[in-house]
Amino acid sequence: MSYKKKLALLLVALVATLGLSACGGSDSGEDTVSGTFEVLPAAPAGYDNLSGEAKLTRADGGTTTTIDLSGLEPDTEYMAHLHTGGCDGAEPGGPHFKFNPSGSEEPPNEIHLSFKSNGDGSDKAEASSDKEVPLGEAGSVVLHLADGHEQMAALFVHGGEDHGDDQAGDDHGDQSHHGDESQQGEAEPDQEQSDKIACAELEGASAEAAVPTIEVRNGEPVGGIQELEFSAGEEIRFKVEGDEAEEIHVHGYDLMKDIPAGGGSVEFAFPAEIEGIFEAELEGQGVQIAELRVNP
Repeated sequence: MSYKKKLALLLVALVATLGLSACGGSDSGEDTVSGTFEVLPAAPAGYDNLSGEAKLTRADGGTTTTIDLSGLEPDTEYMAHLHTGGCDGAEPGGPHFKFNPSGSEEPPNEIHLSFKSNGDGSDKAEASSDKEVPLGEAGSVVLHLADGHEQMAALFVHGGEDHGDDQAGDDHGDQSHHGDESQQGEAEPDQEQSDKIACAELEGASAEAAVPTIEVRNGEPVGGIQELEFSAGEEIRFKVEGDEAEEIHVHGYDLMKDIPAGGGSVEFAFPAEIEGIFEAELEGQGVQIAELRVNP
């Protein structure tokens, strides 16, 4: 065999090998976590038979979130958001996930899934981003009524039979996103969460492990004062679990959250905009539970 033929065969073999490596999908780096939707205690009436699953897949530097639900109100507008925390606690899901913690509350900085249920009360929805949600920062997917408080009021008035068809429109996503935070007038405290219907905790997402947790027992931090270190511009996130009612105060940033009577947990998530060393304490007792250090 001539030298030229040998060289040509070697080149063909090399190209074939490279092609197989490029096309092989078994090692694509794909990572999928999932969770089952559970109806929340403060959900509107009419969702006893709701069931479904949420999935979050990271692959090729992007993220795809999908939900598959049944037991919804027929022909009704809904919205689901990706959240950072789990489904337990007074605020199911905790804060919305943001790619940039100090950025916009709308896509593409957040992941929203907007859809209208079918006539049989089922539907699927999908939202994709060209950014990859960091491992451990996606804790759950929370399902809302799209036009939260307006539809919620209709459901209470009509016993769950008003499907809110007249609420449908291109702007329902913007309205729904602000449903949690923009309480008006004389709303009862329990109504603050009542447009949230169900929560799917993403098992295997390592969200809890990624969030430092301070455990408080008998008015003292278990294991002593926890030192947490961040860089300016990052998101400061930590969780406090207590066995009794406590007011947790983050000095410097002047943020407060209450652990309810009988115990529970609260989660803080806010941008590290102020450099320095700050205390987190049990406000009523003046007991320090954490030291937050924000470096330049």
